Amino acid sequence: MERKLAGWWRELLGVEVVRPEDHFLEIGGNSLMATLLSNRIESELGVEVTMVDLFNTLRDVAALCEQLREELNA
Repeated sequence: MERKLAGWWRELLGVEVVRPEDHFLEIGGNSLMATLLSNRIESELGVEVTMVDLFNTLRDVAALCEQLREELNA
């Protein structure tokens, strides 16, 4: 999950490297980009995350997405 999200972050933010401890805002994200990312997560992963959720580390966002997917499949 981290790899998939990191790829989306790199694409959206135009950065070459995204580490698990990186925060979306700190590496160039903003609320518009967070909305775009949230929409992509919902369409491709089938889970809803808030913009506030996306302002955490990549590791935390990946863990949240995994948790939400598990809850959907339970």
